[in-house]
This record gives sequence, structure tokens and C-alpha cells, in this order.
Amino acid sequence: MRLHPAVTDLPRRAAGLVGRVLGPPGRALARAGRAAGRLAGRRIEIVVAVAAGAMCGVLLWLLGPGLQGWFVAQGMDSQRADLLSAMVLVILATAIVGAVSRRAGATRIGGLLGFIGIQIIPFLIQAANEPSTPGLRYTEDISGWILQPLGMLLLAVVCVIVGAALGVGLARDAARIPALLRRRWLWLAIPIAIALIVAASGAAITALQQGPFSALRDYSVGSGGPVTAVAPPTQPSGSMAPDGPVTATPDISLLRQLPGQIQYLNIGAHPVDVYVPGLYLSDSSVSLPVLYLLHGTPGQPSDWIQGAQLVGVLNQLIGDGDIPPMFVVLPNGDRADTSDTEWGNSAYAQVESWLVDEVVPTIDSDYPTLGAEYRGIAGLSSGGYGAVNIAIHQPSTFSFAASYSGYFIGLSSIFGSQWRANSPLYTAAGVPTPERFPIYLGAGTTDTLYRPDTTQFANTLAAIGWTNCEYQTVPGGHGWVAWEPEFVNSLNWLGELWGPTPWLDPPGTG
Repeated sequence: MRLHPAVTDLPRRAAGLVGRVLGPPGRALARAGRAAGRLAGRRIEIVVAVAAGAMCGVLLWLLGPGLQGWFVAQGMDSQRADLLSAMVLVILATAIVGAVSRRAGATRIGGLLGFIGIQIIPFLIQAANEPSTPGLRYTEDISGWILQPLGMLLLAVVCVIVGAALGVGLARDAARIPALLRRRWLWLAIPIAIALIVAASGAAITALQQGPFSALRDYSVGSGGPVTAVAPPTQPSGSMAPDGPVTATPDISLLRQLPGQIQYLNIGAHPVDVYVPGLYLSDSSVSLPVLYLLHGTPGQPSDWIQGAQLVGVLNQLIGDGDIPPMFVVLPNGDRADTSDTEWGNSAYAQVESWLVDEVVPTIDSDYPTLGAEYRGIAGLSSGGYGAVNIAIHQPSTFSFAASYSGYFIGLSSIFGSQWRANSPLYTAAGVPTPERFPIYLGAGTTDTLYRPDTTQFANTLAAIGWTNCEYQTVPGGHGWVAWEPEFVNSLNWLGELWGPTPWLDPPGTG
């Protein structure tokens, strides 16, 4: 409830009147009254701030799980879903308390404290207790541990400003600006605030795009340094020489230690990023395997480079001999008219045909590859669905598929009457036994939305006799906490399937 200033000023006024009447004893009483008035005003501010913080907790309890589930259902990973849910709830909480109290400042402070309580503190606790990806070396990124909370706090500041403005009104905030500008301490605080905003804005963008966990650990340790963009090959080199496959035998123990890099291409007017290993950069005569990685929705190829720290992870696994040097292709499945193509052929786009008929031949032409026998496809979330769906449609093109927290029934909103033909749950049985390739399936233990789908698909494959399937659950939800170890686990299995030096084995038809 908002108290009129006359109410909070009543003790001071009354004490002043008594002081004038009673003399020195009254003046002492007047001083006590003025103190009581100041205390009453402060208590109201404290009550409002506490109410705003408590409202954040109440709304998290009432609406949090449903809101987080809705964001995940839209394709968000669980970390971004938690962050966006907290932002929405803080806006709502500060709007409610601000409308009731009409005290913008106290409402904002309470909203910030509430955001810290429902988002930043749980994030730090979870991050501190989250195990690193097994088999990978890393260094703690201290700047990430500092900047990510600051970035999220910056997002919270925006939220409480928006929420309080909705509740109290922009006019009152605007009326207080001249008074604030007359305060000398504000001019000292402005450059400090600008510096913090500049430092935290990048972290805030990272938190929204990749989730805040991706910036806490640096997997590039021992991988030869940061990513370097280099030009794609100027002279096409096929995967097969005129007289047969290339069988060069370089000093693999040395060349596999060289760091890989990212090259940027355009194929069919769409961007495609390619990780090329250090071995290729040193000796381009060696034919290598290829793995295609599909992003989720909403998503883009850079999700793999930033969120998964793809270059550092691959450099480590290749350098340690866990997987052979390989090309890793990151196509962009989005199209101008829609960001959700499901990586298929539909009325919206012909992404599967583009990938199989344009991207694969171009990569095989521009880089020395080993053909279909050493060509895999994998993806996360909707990319996991797309990878398995495409591989089942094209078993002669891909010899390995992996899904990280994906699903296996096509969306009728995308495929219309063809949804069943784009549902691996139903189409897997139609793949002839000789054409059945190894499939890796992974899911987070707390991914309540997609783990049941993955379990169901694994059981379906077992029921139809698809024996070459690896199903694993890892700690985490629908985000990089789970996707990173699923990705690494699948690569380790792929390294066993392909061997350390596949270029020494004559490839099959490609």
C-alpha cells in the first residue's frame, strides 16, 4: 500500500509542535520525531523492495516450470529457457509491485535482488557443481565466471526498468531525471556504469545466444590457440586419384597435433562453415573422413563454434588420437522465409535436397574426402531429428548418424501429409538390414521433453533388430551441459568405428 507523504511525515510534525510548546524537552522529542519519520519512510521502501523480491520467487513457483517448458518446446536449450523465464518473471513481478506501491526505485531494487535469487545464484551453484565433459582438458575461464553474472545482471536491469515503467509509469521516471542529474556523485558513477555495461553487454549476448554455461570453461587448452579463419581451397581436389585412393603415410603422431581452423564457404547461396584439421593444412594429399553437424532451432552454425567450442574440442580429440583427423561441416539450415525447416524437404524449403545434392558433392570436390563409408551426420535438438531423418532417407550417402537430445516424429505443421514419411520412428524399419548404419542417441537425464522420445526411438530400433545403436544418458537438461558430453561421447565411438588412420583403408563406394 502506498502511504501519503503526510502520513510518514506526521511524527516529525507532531514532535515539532510539541517542541515549540514544551521548550528544551520538547526539542529533544522533536529530534526523536524527525528520526521516526525518516525511519517510517525507509521502512516503506524496504517493504516494497522485499515485496518485489518475494514476488519474483512466488511467480517462479507458480509459473516458472510451465514457462521454462514452453521455451524449451520452442527450441530453446534449458539454460536459455531458464534465463528467459527469469527475465519474464522479473518484469511481471516489478510491474505488479510497482503498480501497487508507486515506488519505482524500491521496486527495481527488489526486482534485481529477486533476479539474483531466482537466476544468478542458482546458475552459479549449478555451474560450480556441474562436472566437466569427460575426456576433455579445460581451464576455468575466470572472466566468464565474472562477466556472465554481470551480463545476466545487465539483462535484469533492463527487465526491472521495463517492469517498473509498466507499473509506475514512464512519466514519473522522466520527472526525476533532472533531479538525478544535479547530484554530483552521479557524474562519477556514469563512466563506471558505462564501462560495466560495455563489459557485460557481450556476456549478456552470449548468455542469450548460447546460454551462460558456454563461457565458463575454455576447452581450447592445448589446442594450438584461437580459431583462425582461412581461405577455402583454390584448387578442387577429389577424394579419389585417377589410379585409386590416396594412401600417403604422413607422420600422424606429429601432424595430428597441429590445430585445425574454420573456413567459410557459400554453397547454393547459403553459408557453410568447415572445420579443417591441422593435418590437412600441412599435407592436403591425405583423404579424410567428413562429419556434418546440424544446428537446432532457433540456431546457426556458430552455435557449434561458440557453444560447443568445436575447434578446441576437435583439436583435443584429434591430438590425443581419440578420433582421426576429419573435416567437420556446419551447414546453415535456416531459410529467408522460415528459421524452422526441420532440415527436410517441405513446402517451406528443400533443405535435405540442398544438403545431399549440393553441399555433399561440393565438399567432396573441394576437399580430399573418403566418400560415403567415412561420412557421418549428427545434430542437436531439431538438428538431431534432421540428422537421423536424412540418414534414413539417404543410407547410401551417410554411414553414421547421431542425435543429441533430438526427437523422431516429423511435424505436420512443416511436412503436412508427409509427416509420417519424415518420422524416423516409423521409417527406420524400412531401411534394409545391409544398409543399416551405426546410430548414436544421447539425452540429458533431466530433459523431460526429449529424453522420453529418445528412449522410445532406441527401444524401437532394438525391436526391429537395428543392433548397431548406442544409447546414452548424461547429466543435464536440454542444453550444452548435456549436448557437449553427448557430442564427445559420439565422437569417441566414431573414432572406434573409423579407426585412427582411415585413409590407409581403401574406402567403399563414395
